[in-house]
Amino acid sequence: MNIRSLIVSILILILSQNAWAQQGSFDKANTLLQNGSPMEAMSAYRNIENNGSVSGALYLNMGITAMQLDSLGLSKFYFLKAKEYSTTQQQAAEALKYVNSQFSRQSAILPKLPWDRAIDWINNELSAFGLFLIGFLLTLSGLSLLYLGWLDKIPLSKTFSTQLTLIIIGSSLALLAFYADYVNQRYDEAVLISSSQRVLESPDENSALVSIAYEGYDLTVDQWESEQAEEWVYVRLGNGQYGWTKPTGIKTL
Repeated sequence: MNIRSLIVSILILILSQNAWAQQGSFDKANTLLQNGSPMEAMSAYRNIENNGSVSGALYLNMGITAMQLDSLGLSKFYFLKAKEYSTTQQQAAEALKYVNSQFSRQSAILPKLPWDRAIDWINNELSAFGLFLIGFLLTLSGLSLLYLGWLDKIPLSKTFSTQLTLIIIGSSLALLAFYADYVNQRYDEAVLISSSQRVLESPDENSALVSIAYEGYDLTVDQWESEQAEEWVYVRLGNGQYGWTKPTGIKTL
């Protein structure tokens, strides 16, 4: 066996042992939960998460554990995380319906505009890079056809409209990809897990009150705007109001 093969074999062995160790930790945490020790179970689940071995099942169980600890906001946060995985998407969606019905105060939520839904779809399903690649290829195709037309390799008059269409659509998709990436970098979805929190006009305790956010409220954190003030975050509430609040109690997805 050469040195390269030996190194690969050692790496596979280490990874396998780590996977078995994490599975053992997960089983131990599940046993603690089943035996009525949610605090110990949550601690064990968090250790697994901190080690990077995340999964839909892990977040689903953490959501269930948070419910047993009477922390509905935290439970909602973990169920939202579990919903991102195809293996637990349905179970997490059903759990979220129940959790949302248990909050004593419900937030008014403005429906997203079609443009915002399209940006969300790009970032969550297609990815900004994937859209940029499509736009780049279309633009390159249009420019290539245009170049061939100038060299008299193809009839320019008959294909000019096609070339122009490819360039316009490709460039538009590339610009849209840049905007989607900008939105993804600037804004983060979050959940309030504390019982309540004041949202103020400016990052000052004595500032005018904009609204009060309650446990389970969906928030959008503006990371770029938040950089203007230490120990404060700039958020948008589900009803469209904006303001400053403390980061304590906010869990970012």
